[in-house]
Amino acid sequence: MTVTLSALYVLLGLGVLLQTPVERGRLALVGLAAYAVAMASYSVIPGSEDPHVIAAAARVSGATFFGVNTGLLLLGALLAAAAALGALREQPRSPRAIALLAAAGFALWRLHGLVAASGALRSVLALAAGAVGVGLIGIVFRRLPRSNRPSGPALDWAVLRERPAISAAFIMGALGVVLGPHTGLVFVGLMVAAAADHLARRIRGDAAIPWLPVATLALFPIWWLLATIAGPAGLGVASLGDVPLSPRAEILLALPVALVAWSCLGLWPAHRLFHGGLLAPLGVALWLRVARPAMADGLDHWQPLLMPLGVLGVWGGAMTGLSPAALNALAFVGLASAAGGSPAAALLLMAAALALGASRAPATSAPARRLGERLAWAIAVLALPPLLEAGFRRQVTYTLAAAGGAAVAVWLGLGPGRDDRDATATDAGAVAA
Repeated sequence: MTVTLSALYVLLGLGVLLQTPVERGRLALVGLAAYAVAMASYSVIPGSEDPHVIAAAARVSGATFFGVNTGLLLLGALLAAAAALGALREQPRSPRAIALLAAAGFALWRLHGLVAASGALRSVLALAAGAVGVGLIGIVFRRLPRSNRPSGPALDWAVLRERPAISAAFIMGALGVVLGPHTGLVFVGLMVAAAADHLARRIRGDAAIPWLPVATLALFPIWWLLATIAGPAGLGVASLGDVPLSPRAEILLALPVALVAWSCLGLWPAHRLFHGGLLAPLGVALWLRVARPAMADGLDHWQPLLMPLGVLGVWGGAMTGLSPAALNALAFVGLASAAGGSPAAALLLMAAALALGASRAPATSAPARRLGERLAWAIAVLALPPLLEAGFRRQVTYTLAAAGGAAVAVWLGLGPGRDDRDATATDAGAVAA
């Protein structure tokens, strides 16, 4: 029976996420990021996750590419084994740790044929280089001062808890964005939702300047130009691909729409101005329902700008402990790559950010918090391979940088210096904004 790389990935992921507490598996989660990079690379070249097919291609090619990626697969399995051994040291005979160790051993056994075909020496050298890199980065982070770094802001439900009129406005606006059959309804819905969110924050004293509502005003001239070009055909969401936009018009319109979606996600370094949270799904919906169908070529033109903007958000969110923002930034990278399963990956990562934010709410019980955190990282693990595969088909360098940021987000987001207090708590900079 053929056991694919994705099956081994799922097996390792389940073993990691079953660890209690989940922090015990953070080294293995870093390894899964390396494994996902190799698996996504093989999904592009030679286009298969079957180790036998990959081994056959490696024998024919003899390229170093196969040795490097096989080394990354080994690194992922060995880091999972190391995490399991560490857990067994703390809690001997732990069934969860034994299960993870067994999963890692099975993965290493299934990969032995691929190692031989890829060149054992090259694979081992790549494994050693990756292990040294992980070790050096771990030493650097260990030496950094440990402040009470929040593991990410709690999901802010204020807009649904304030005055009924504000809550109703936000809900109606969100429904317009997600379900509205007309582009104008999507745009107006986003404006209404952004305004309602700002009013709720202002009543609570958390916001003074309506940054996102002002940003959404850019959708008015975009709607006017789209309507003018579409003419009698109209701007039904289902028929946006038929609007005869010229290449220059797509380039002109794609960037502001993409930046409005980026603003909704609340990514670093603008997270103090644009808060993300419940608005993040609306930004993703704007991209998938309007921007991609109507302005695909324009978004592709701006991809060299949008991809690094997302990667910057991943690394900034990871380094500052804003794990939900880092996950939203990964979702933005998926949207910008626009290949293969990137829309599904973006939706999953956005859902993971929401789950992680919800688990940080101060009223959440400890068991619910642990469950929410485990669920969030499980979704992120599931979404990472299709995200990386889509990225490798479009922008290899930025995709590798995003994978590195994802590993850092896991390491620091689950680190001992994290603080589970309510970090929504808008800091002084946010209040001043």
